[in-house]
Formats: sequence, structure tokens, C-alpha cells
Amino acid sequence: MIRLACLLVLIALAIAVIMAIHPPSGATAILFSFVGMPALAAGVLVFGVSRWREGALSWSRKAT
Repeated sequence: MIRLACLLVLIALAIAVIMAIHPPSGATAILFSFVGMPALAAGVLVFGVSRWREGALSWSRKAT
């Protein structure tokens, strides 16, 4: 699950780099809006769910 989250975030990062290299035009803006942002959101969501399932986000966990 973590690898999937990393892959999705790297896809979003690659699209952001493409957008930074080429001046924002219609094509790069559409690419980032419809591919990059959803990939980033999905990656963060998958990472959060994965960490929650591992028990890292529970309040009952004691610090060691």
C-alpha cells in the first residue's frame, strides 16, 4: 500500500515538474488538474489509510 501511495505521489510530482519546465499553458494545466491533483490526493489518502490500518494513528497507542 505504501508503494502505491509513493507511486501516485511521484506521478503528481512528475507532472508538477513538467508544469514548472514548460510555461503553464492549457495542456499542462489540464494535465495537472485532471491527472496530477487526483493522483496526489489518492496517494495521500492511500498513505493515510495504510498508516491508520497499521495502528499508527490511534490515540490508545503508547509512545516508547
